[in-house]
Amino acid sequence: MGVEPSEKSRVMAKEEHAAVYASIQNMLLAAHSLGLGVFWRTGEACYNTRINELFGLSEKGEMLAFLYLGYPKKEMPAGKRKHYSEVTTWIKDKGFFHKA
Repeated sequence: MGVEPSEKSRVMAKEEHAAVYASIQNMLLAAHSLGLGVFWRTGEACYNTRINELFGLSEKGEMLAFLYLGYPKKEMPAGKRKHYSEVTTWIKDKGFFHKA
């Protein structure tokens, strides 16, 4: 997946990158929900100018990820997560949201 920043001055390149990263994460979640294995890869291939040319990106464009999809050979182990109350600290009680 790549990003091609807009030429419009009101559009921030940083936000366009963030939008692509968010879409990548959504694709990872969607693939997982379908039982697919997926791997997000960057590395040398993403930083090669020939890759940008291959995908028709301009000099300002950037390849941000390659997603490898497939069916896993084995079942994924269940996750081991703590209950949110064990790892959450509510800061509203510490005066951060107090109106002066």
